[in-house]
Amino acid sequence: MKLHDPILTPEESKEFEKSILGDSQLKAYKAMELAGEKLADSLCAEFGKYLGASPSVLGLVGAGHNGGDALVALARICKNISGLKLTVAIPKMQKLRPNTLKAFWRLQNSFSGKNLEIIDISELEKIVGKHFDLILEGLTAMSFTPPMRGDLKNAIISANRIQARLKVSVDIPAGAYTLPQSTVFKADATYATGIAKTTLFYDFNKPFAGRIRYLDIGFFDSSENPYNECKRDFITRPDALEFLKILRPSASDKRGYGHLFIVGGSQSYPGAVMINARAAIRGGCGLVTAFVPEPLAPAYAAMEPSVIWVGCPQDESGALALESFGLIKARLKYASALAIGSGLTASTESTALVCEILKASEPLPTVLDADAIRPQILAAAANRKLLLTPHEGEFLRIAPDTSDCALLETCKIYGCACALKSSITRISDGKNIVRSTRGSPVLSRAGSGDILAGLSGALMCNPNLQSPMDAGICASQWLGISAEKAFYSACSEAPLASSDIIKFISSGL
Repeated sequence: MKLHDPILTPEESKEFEKSILGDSQLKAYKAMELAGEKLADSLCAEFGKYLGASPSVLGLVGAGHNGGDALVALARICKNISGLKLTVAIPKMQKLRPNTLKAFWRLQNSFSGKNLEIIDISELEKIVGKHFDLILEGLTAMSFTPPMRGDLKNAIISANRIQARLKVSVDIPAGAYTLPQSTVFKADATYATGIAKTTLFYDFNKPFAGRIRYLDIGFFDSSENPYNECKRDFITRPDALEFLKILRPSASDKRGYGHLFIVGGSQSYPGAVMINARAAIRGGCGLVTAFVPEPLAPAYAAMEPSVIWVGCPQDESGALALESFGLIKARLKYASALAIGSGLTASTESTALVCEILKASEPLPTVLDADAIRPQILAAAANRKLLLTPHEGEFLRIAPDTSDCALLETCKIYGCACALKSSITRISDGKNIVRSTRGSPVLSRAGSGDILAGLSGALMCNPNLQSPMDAGICASQWLGISAEKAFYSACSEAPLASSDIIKFISSGL
């Protein structure tokens, strides 16, 4: 089971592509077809409903293979969405590389009616006043190096001025480079075709790349891939969750799929542990038991009867009291994993309670979230499979900053894996970093991290996953895709709550 592929520099990518495709125009065109078709299918699956019926589309096509990818994608989008009106801005035919010209003729020959308009890329400024539903940009690729030609600069400036509901780049936004540039195409989403390049992940390029979607076209399928062992920077594969789709044995028992214990909740944050539990029970666990303050348990049992709710004493602040320890300890022998912290608060008693639970449950795999991510609690959590799921503010309690170096070093210090939540979630075990790019601003709201903690806890019970890092990778991917499905349903990122995302966990597979 392979969960991630390496992220390469543009130079490494060129060399690696060359080793796979050689000088074969046929192989290069087959790769172009696969990349373009996967891009189109992925785009339509996420944004097709958002674009609406009979959308107007502008294709910005360069002379090279990135332009060819865009042309293949445009042809496929036209096939997927009926009534589409297409404008293609492209250089003169004599400037196109052979495979790009081939892709253009195929697009033109497949398009019937009056819904196709071809203009020269140099005339892009003339349509600045028009509005499109989709702009698909394939002007340059990883081979771009400054200084930028005047005609390319003018095309990018014009493209950024044209209004569109969705702007998408093929592989790398035009003008983006390994150093900051003044003129870059500003995309809402970028589809990394075949290889995810480091260019996309520089902080200065993030505002231009938008949502990053990695498209696997088989480049890393070979066991002879030289980069798996020497790289430390990876991206989650699109098929990372395939193992969860396999049929379970017909003679199954709930105990065979793990029993997750959740400890959290308080009068101040009563909803977090409900989100935890609902995510966990949908994450494949056979049993979920949640230990919550006593006043919350009856209502929660009525709201989510699939979970075992155990009411516990609370302290004067409404958080779990230290005297809950005896009740929890008596049941620990039934647990397969722990998920602790969501809605917990940092009360003195609840912190002491968590430390005691961890000391009494040393072998159990554990997820720590939110207020459980503190130095004194991490000290009590030593010598176990441990995954942390902090946002950046919580991570700063245990690390000097949120850089890649700090993430690696913090994981080494505490002997843990960490899924550091952000627009791109970084999962590390102290040796490598895997970037999870799925999801969208749908997740920029309270409660989304509680879903991640619940899914992570469920996956820590899964025997197919070898490590806490694997659980963090799969949980982040699953949450991200679920958020995309929620967006597709609503056609907006605004009118959604985190509890709505839970409804799409099943379709997130």
